[in-house]
Amino acid sequence: MSDFVDQLRDVASASLIPEEGEIRAPGLSAPVEVLRDRWGVPYITAASLDDLWFAQGFVTAGERLFQMDLLLRAAGGRLSEVFADRTLAEDRFARTIGFHRAGATLAAGWDDASSQMHGRFRDGCAAWIAQMPALPIEYPLLDTGPDLQTDDAGAWAAVFVFLAWGLSGNWDKELLRVAILDRLGPEVVGTLMPPLPADLPNTHAGALGGLVLDGLPRPRGEGSNDWVVAGSRTASGKPLLANDPHLLAVQPGAWIEMHLRAPGYEARGVALTFSPGVLLGTTAHHSWGVTNVTGDVQDLYIERLNDDRTAAEHDGAWEPLTIHREEIRVRGAAEPVVLDVRETRHGPIIETAVVGDLHTEYLPLPSTETYALRWTGFGCGIRPSLALDAARATSFEAFRRAAWGLECPGQNFVYADVDGTIGYQCTGRYPIRRAGDGTVPVPGWTDDHEWDGWIPFEDLPWAADPDRGYLVTANNRIHDDGYPFLIGHDFHLPYRARRVAERLEALATHDVGSMARIQLDTVSIPARAALAPLSALRPRSDEERDAIGLLAGWDGDMSVDSVAAGVFNVWSRHIARRALEPRLGEELFRRYHTDREVFQCEVLPAWLGDPAGWIDDDLLRAALGDALTELRERLGPDPSAWRWGALHRLALVHPLGAIPGLGPLFTAADTELGGDEQTVMQGGFDGRDGYVVDVIASWRAVYDLADLDRSVGVLPTGVSGNPASPHWNDQFPLWIEGGHHPLPFTRPAVEAAAIATLRLIPG
Repeated sequence: MSDFVDQLRDVASASLIPEEGEIRAPGLSAPVEVLRDRWGVPYITAASLDDLWFAQGFVTAGERLFQMDLLLRAAGGRLSEVFADRTLAEDRFARTIGFHRAGATLAAGWDDASSQMHGRFRDGCAAWIAQMPALPIEYPLLDTGPDLQTDDAGAWAAVFVFLAWGLSGNWDKELLRVAILDRLGPEVVGTLMPPLPADLPNTHAGALGGLVLDGLPRPRGEGSNDWVVAGSRTASGKPLLANDPHLLAVQPGAWIEMHLRAPGYEARGVALTFSPGVLLGTTAHHSWGVTNVTGDVQDLYIERLNDDRTAAEHDGAWEPLTIHREEIRVRGAAEPVVLDVRETRHGPIIETAVVGDLHTEYLPLPSTETYALRWTGFGCGIRPSLALDAARATSFEAFRRAAWGLECPGQNFVYADVDGTIGYQCTGRYPIRRAGDGTVPVPGWTDDHEWDGWIPFEDLPWAADPDRGYLVTANNRIHDDGYPFLIGHDFHLPYRARRVAERLEALATHDVGSMARIQLDTVSIPARAALAPLSALRPRSDEERDAIGLLAGWDGDMSVDSVAAGVFNVWSRHIARRALEPRLGEELFRRYHTDREVFQCEVLPAWLGDPAGWIDDDLLRAALGDALTELRERLGPDPSAWRWGALHRLALVHPLGAIPGLGPLFTAADTELGGDEQTVMQGGFDGRDGYVVDVIASWRAVYDLADLDRSVGVLPTGVSGNPASPHWNDQFPLWIEGGHHPLPFTRPAVEAAAIATLRLIPG
């Protein structure tokens, strides 16, 4: 097997983009310099912005061509052209939602700068494809070739829509509430998905939006952390900014690290693989980072259709449905699969619920109701020129104006500049609803629940230079109860933000090292809240006594070597199963417990304080017995082996790594990991699938505004998507050990770090 893998790696090496010498790049107007450091990070210097975006596309395609292709196919509902009926459910869903239709709308509305820069980026991709030395290894393995549709801006804009979908909320929560209500009634919905009280401890906005970072509603999808510390609290007297966006644990990752430089633009950080510019990072003047707002920008409408289901009732009249005929080509099939997507005034009619992130299930909805989906992402998104405008800002106020360009998905920006200003800005379009709060489906046959525009940007929460000297966001609620608008209800819980604030308050002054250490924190505040009642349970055997005793002396640290963390998480899982599965049924329990956070951090602590008929000591003991059985079966009879990391594993595997025999070639990492979904060091996992990690920090960075050359960052694996590249996973040892590599910014520092030079030559 190793000889076979070595042979495949040799084949893959033929497609590597050169790092040294010269290569012709037809479409350039002047030579472009591409320096590389030991991590393979490209430092691209061009004589014009047009050539810079072209060169970025050329280099990105050289590193990530198959990933780009896969993203375009996923957004366009074209995966089955390559993977046959294995991906038909994904394509059906993509075509139903209409990422490609929304992409065409989005691209048609781009400003001139966005159209120009993205067009040049696509030209660069096409130039690499036209002269690449060999196809990346994925293509011969799949017996296919690249199809990047570089002449179709809408197809690429659809990837923005696809990204925004994963960071929008909360249509799936609406369906889940309805399912629980239908089975067990409204009181149980309030118990299992409870509204939360205000919690007002943290950072005052000091501006229009009320309070920042304080409330407690519920979870949604991936998360992130970012925070910024003023010079009054740093060793250098200048601000520090930290960011670690949390995304799905995939290989290659979402980001490609780059430094881009041309007259009128210079930025260092990470870029998306399908669009030009640096999206998260730093310029010589300021640094910025983002977390997802997790606002509610999706509503489900219950529609009344006529007998032949060709029209929907609205205000006493029948409005004909729009029908989109979608033809999905399936590899190996003589004829395409035809899908008629029906759309009301509110949006497409959906017929499936989606469960899970990495391992997605598509479940048919009951035929008793017809739901149409309205989403801000159908009409707005991210324009490529945002990267240019954000970098060119010369003040926080100018940066705030640039951030208007990110309409969906809404993001929490933190900002710091060399003049000492720190700031925060919430972005995104959030609907103003005539009635309702967006938590459950609403009637679509009247005007009562329509949207009346958007929350004005000037009224979105923001902050500048707070007295406390820092700002923190971690997907938690960003305003207090006095805020006059509804941004959403399904935020993440505030525990990561609280833990960051605890760590910031623990030191009088901070530096790059202390900020980086906070990113690695694995203490779970919700776990601490559950320890006392669980530890008070009276054991009935020596084994139970030993297990409970581990929790009695535990501080809630979900470290990789913690046996107590292993016992706690397995016990919690079985408490949930014993308490809920008999009432919800197996399928609904799996849907509910997929996003484990709501049960683990809200419901379980509440029940341990007041069981209210849901749990008692007998159930806790039975669940503990189940947990001990599982631990013995998985890890053996010796309790010292029941470490959290032995259960909680991270695998970073290319999509083709699932093919028998290809795992050794396409697995970038397979390791133990600490943390959970509520620790600063993100280690979220799907409650259906045991403890396999599915959400991680996709990029960790700390920027030092006193000396940008002291800034540090790290990707989970590496710059390249080619398994034959030395940069396929060369950053992983740093990432898993909590290390970083330098992010040199000034030209002397960049030149000192460079170990290879490539010149792209016109012609």
